[in-house]
Amino acid sequence: MAELSPPRPEVAEAAPRIWSIVASATALGAICHKDADGDTLGSALAFRFALQPLGKRVSVVASPPVPQAWWFLPGIETVNATSLPSGGPLFIFDSTGPERAGIHADTIRRAPVVVNIDHHISNPGFGSVDLVITEAASTGEIVFDLLKAWKVQIPPEAAANLYATILSDTGGFRHDNTSERALRAAAELVSLGADPALIARGLFKSRPASTLRMQGRILQSLHFECGDRLVWGAITQADLRDTGALTEQADGAIDQLNTVRGEEIAILFKQVSPVLTKVSIRTREQVDAAALAAEFGGGGHRRASGLELEVPLSEAEGRVLQAARRVLGCPEPD
Repeated sequence: MAELSPPRPEVAEAAPRIWSIVASATALGAICHKDADGDTLGSALAFRFALQPLGKRVSVVASPPVPQAWWFLPGIETVNATSLPSGGPLFIFDSTGPERAGIHADTIRRAPVVVNIDHHISNPGFGSVDLVITEAASTGEIVFDLLKAWKVQIPPEAAANLYATILSDTGGFRHDNTSERALRAAAELVSLGADPALIARGLFKSRPASTLRMQGRILQSLHFECGDRLVWGAITQADLRDTGALTEQADGAIDQLNTVRGEEIAILFKQVSPVLTKVSIRTREQVDAAALAAEFGGGGHRRASGLELEVPLSEAEGRVLQAARRVLGCPEPD
């Protein structure tokens, strides 16, 4: 195995303080954000696999349901298998605020010790300890640095989960956040036992047929505005019923919208209920997706953000699209 690169200086600086929290407890909580994705799940599970040999009991929890798309992550069956420790320190991964913890939000707010590990630019710093590095391609990349700073053994199961965080959050090394450090970390995780072919197959080549049927519905009804600079689509509950898909299966469809030549803003609206709409935003060029999402209480990254609006689908479309057109300097359609 090749020698591992050193952790980021800011991680090395924070590592002793965070380790003192880990060392003082036998039971810890690892909380994923709601609508859990590969970064939050992989970070929490890797944390558990790395600390378990040291005698630490780490409960990994996420607001149900845990998306079936991440079935290939080692240890995914342990999510929600045990409860959070009473009074123990809590680690929350890849979350911009306590509210993103879903059913565990109040637990986060009441906990005496919360370690907030994240890479979103919109994270305000809400923990007892905040380790937020916006330059990191994934939260898992920060966790990898933290484990290296602690000089703990990283088992293959942890390496696989951390590799999955990088692969998923870089879109298979296609997004703008694919840095030299991210690629180097991925290579090191392979040297530690991550199987890149297996993880790529799970992430990109194991979609149920219902996902493709559902994505076909979205693609058939795409809207192109502003000379194709604005591309948007929607998926309704009726569409999901007709195709046999779940709402979570629509998450990857935004990346299809983000492939149009000349596009600057891609938006996908997902009808969760008659009065709740989720919105995914992807941007290019000079458009800041996080700033656009923040207008509606959302957040994320400069190139990828999201938000929720407690309004019907049509109203959400009207409000968000009006803001997107304003950003692009495009007129409202007739």
